[in-house]
Amino acid sequence: MMLRLLFLLPVLLFSACSKPEKADTDHTELETPAGEAVLRHVLSVCPHRGEAKQLTIVLGDGMEPASKAFEGKFSDTGLLVTPSKKLEAGMANGQVRIYDSVTQEPPIIIQLSSLIEEPAAVPTFKAKAAWSWKDKAKRFIYTVKAKPDGVFDIKQEEEVPIAPRNQDGMREVK
Repeated sequence: MMLRLLFLLPVLLFSACSKPEKADTDHTELETPAGEAVLRHVLSVCPHRGEAKQLTIVLGDGMEPASKAFEGKFSDTGLLVTPSKKLEAGMANGQVRIYDSVTQEPPIIIQLSSLIEEPAAVPTFKAKAAWSWKDKAKRFIYTVKAKPDGVFDIKQEEEVPIAPRNQDGMREVK
């Protein structure tokens, strides 16, 4: 019996040390007409919209990339839609910046963290969404109601505080 346990010990150790398999994140519940409407609204309220040349869309709390098809829906914004996989973080003048690795331009990043349908006669959702630009960012909670014509009525419920960038424990490496 003891010999069997000794044989199983290395197997258990190897299985415990192996990398966990990463499940593909499915954001179909966010890549909907309601989700698109929320992100377009967030982009419209971003005060730095006129300064930016690029746009990046991320989904979920983990800021995973949106699908190419969903990103394509934002090609009419006048901004170059840049996949989040092309972004890098680096130091510029003592500040952490996120920028496109090819163009060196900082994008406006819009995020849809959640879109939860609530029980109601009219399709209604609670959405958590945010924008960021250089060292500025805002996060909001919205109520989203579908109208009969397919348009969505989006009302801000609250602004959720975000810790200022570069005050979150990141230090410049010399």
